[in-house]
Amino acid sequence: RGLAAHPGTGSSRSPRSAPPPPGAAALQLPSVTFLGVPPHVTVSCTALSSLPDLTLLYWLGNGSFVEKLYPDGAVREGMVVEEPRGSATVLHRDLHIGSLGARELRTNFTCVVLSPAGFAARQARWAPDEAPAEGPGLG
Repeated sequence: RGLAAHPGTGSSRSPRSAPPPPGAAALQLPSVTFLGVPPHVTVSCTALSSLPDLTLLYWLGNGSFVEKLYPDGAVREGMVVEEPRGSATVLHRDLHIGSLGARELRTNFTCVVLSPAGFAARQARWAPDEAPAEGPGLG
């Protein structure tokens, strides 16, 4: 049995069904992948922008920067990776969770993309029945 991330409500200035206008940033749903043996988790966020040099892609935890919320590095952001795609660029940024415990399951992790064209945000939420059992090495 694995963990599943459920997209939360997000905001975007462009409709989902229409392609983004020039310079816009469209946020895609985060996806969850495991690195190594659970509870080590990586949550990925992907955004599309035709202005990659002017686009910020970052993660927040409960509305704070992740490095401020987790100064010990237990949860940290990866580097932004750019991938050219036609006239736009796909931006990827991972959130690395060293040990998925009760604190992390209660944290609202939000991926944010900000560009001159606007703002979009998407939350990654854990399924409530997927919480790890309390025990040695967990939580």
